[in-house]
Amino acid sequence: MGLNDANAVGIRFSFATRTPWIQGERHEIVLTVDATPGSGVASIDLTTLILYLERPAMPRRDIVNSDLVLLESSGANRWISMDGPLVIYPNSDVTGSNFFLAVALSLNVYYTNGQTYGWGGWDPGIRIISPNIVPDYTPIGLMMVAAGSAGLIFTGLTWKSVRPNVPAVSKAERPN
Repeated sequence: MGLNDANAVGIRFSFATRTPWIQGERHEIVLTVDATPGSGVASIDLTTLILYLERPAMPRRDIVNSDLVLLESSGANRWISMDGPLVIYPNSDVTGSNFFLAVALSLNVYYTNGQTYGWGGWDPGIRIISPNIVPDYTPIGLMMVAAGSAGLIFTGLTWKSVRPNVPAVSKAERPN
């Protein structure tokens, strides 16, 4: 962003998360924002960031979930979330891979000529494909374990009941 190279500020977002995402579970995203100021920029102050989980829909996007965080400096021209990782909860109707992560950023730019520029809720227009969101198969897995255990118990009881009741023969009584 900026009218010329000297006043331009490059913004880079870095996301880190674990995959796959399971619907209904808490998913943390560690975010780092880096800025590359032009020669005419004295300083940059990034204040807030909103992360959206979106479903593309026509004529406008459908925001499924979001998280707002305050940003704090973690070095020269680098910011991280003040509150820890961003959190997204894909609810029960959110499955598949047709989702995007999008951001909106509030920032202030201070130029060497004394001018300032502030923008609240700047949407850079980037859409990042979200991790695949898979259904929660835990209930099905628990039912399969229960059914398997019941099957083993049934097989064991059946085997015990059909087994002939022959007394054990000691080694001394066996014929040669």
